[in-house]
Amino acid sequence: MFDVGFLELVVIMVLGLLVLGPERLPKAAQKVGYWFGKARRYVEGMKTQVEAEFDSSEVKRLLHNQEVQIRELQTKLTDADELINSELHNQFDDDDPGTSHEEALEAKPEERQYDIIEDDDGGWGDEDEYYSDVEEDPEIKKAMDSVMSDKAQ
Repeated sequence: MFDVGFLELVVIMVLGLLVLGPERLPKAAQKVGYWFGKARRYVEGMKTQVEAEFDSSEVKRLLHNQEVQIRELQTKLTDADELINSELHNQFDDDDPGTSHEEALEAKPEERQYDIIEDDDGGWGDEDEYYSDVEEDPEIKKAMDSVMSDKAQ
């Protein structure tokens, strides 16, 4: 769009020489060069700042950390689900020998969905805070206690 070739530069120089004269032309060219250089440095500085703000390596690192946390949560949920299913199966086997495992699973209440809230420091938080969320349901607390003790061993 603003491509200036050799012919255009010659025309601009000749017009500048005619309008400004030979005495003022060098000072005018110096000022124009100064302002073009200042504009170029400003644009490059802004470009550097924008690239620093949207650093792709930082975004990739954050995405990787989130993927690792998701995998850990999926593993914990799978372990807890297996433990709850086995306890549910054992409970129905002890209470009523006529109840099948499939009937017990059909009678299982709808699963709760919890929001994942992270601390500001990126850690997982205190266990006391976690247990305060599940104190309402003793079965979940019991299952999570056994999962935590298995992980500690």
